[in-house]
Amino acid sequence: MRKRAEFHEKLSRINADYFAYPERIFALEKGATLVEEGAETRRLYLILSGSVVAYRSRRDENGEKIPGSLFVVFRAGPGSYVGVQSFFSRSFRSSSKIVAETDIEVAYIDDAVQAVEPEKYGSLVEQFVPTMLHELSLRNVRVDEHAAEKERAVLRMQRAEMSATLGQLAAGLAHELNNAVGVLARKTDFVSSFIEEDLRSRGGNEERLFRLGRDGRPGGSVFSSEELRSRAREYERSLRLSRSAAKVLARIAPDEAALRLTDKAVVGGIEELARFWEIGHDIRDMRVAAKHAAAIVRSVKILGGGNIRREAGTDVRESVSEAVALLKPHLRGKKLLVEVSGAETFPKIYGDMTELVQLWVNIIKNACDALNIAETPDPTVRVALSHAGGEVSVSVSDNG
Repeated sequence: MRKRAEFHEKLSRINADYFAYPERIFALEKGATLVEEGAETRRLYLILSGSVVAYRSRRDENGEKIPGSLFVVFRAGPGSYVGVQSFFSRSFRSSSKIVAETDIEVAYIDDAVQAVEPEKYGSLVEQFVPTMLHELSLRNVRVDEHAAEKERAVLRMQRAEMSATLGQLAAGLAHELNNAVGVLARKTDFVSSFIEEDLRSRGGNEERLFRLGRDGRPGGSVFSSEELRSRAREYERSLRLSRSAAKVLARIAPDEAALRLTDKAVVGGIEELARFWEIGHDIRDMRVAAKHAAAIVRSVKILGGGNIRREAGTDVRESVSEAVALLKPHLRGKKLLVEVSGAETFPKIYGDMTELVQLWVNIIKNACDALNIAETPDPTVRVALSHAGGEVSVSVSDNG
């Protein structure tokens, strides 16, 4: 600590003895060039305020500058010395272009400056050894930072290449799965139509029960599973039905009003007719499963790089649905609430479906991971979509 204090004390003295003369202090506006690359410069600069950035030209295999191809060498702020190498090597030639990154104030000395109290502090070069050490230390730090950044860039590139490879594999797999899912969906529709036509030819209530199971009760209210179980137990007792028949009747007539409107022939023959409702309901489940599988396949194809482009008419709601389909395994044991405000007039945007799906996947997965780590009781993830003034807003929150 003491040596460091002595070192900074020497720097402070140098700054006071050599860089405090008003006639050698000037200001530059942001964007102005302090020194051109390769230009002669017989000055050593001290940055008093603001910051500068040093650029250097890239060169071809023959050592010639590539026009317009610059890269950043370093940045320097208050207290930094610029031009140390060219000044003390006596080459007086700048290796970089120094540009004001902000408005700056700069002090300088030139090669005509005389050493202050040489009998006490030594020659000019001897006195400026602390500045050389200071800049050498900063250069070492910059070299370490550049090496670390290069390593991070290599890792990012490796991850990107791995992701691209996995994406291509996923896209190929999704293509094959899509064919299989398409066959399942078409054959399910064919079987459904065949059964419906066959039952219609019988002229009884079998077709009606089949359609109720497949399509659901038209215009019916939504009842909870507990309400339906309670109603089934009541029918089982009051109408002396088997458990399976009572469950079907509860789906068809979930309350007293619906029961009164239900054909008495259906109620009376529910023991025999229940199986046709079950067949219809199985067809419904197969359709839902095929649709869900197709949605997942589309999502995988998107993440695999299929149809990647930004375009007008991108549906944010669809992108959320695709993300949720991909995240089904992570959402097990968690409650997911997707709320859409103003669904009837929800605008579409100019964007890339791939980027949006990846964004929601990452955010929602992070929320799920946070809930797992916190072991939150009744874990819930809420996705809220809204729009106002032509702008779309999506918020993801959790109760962790």
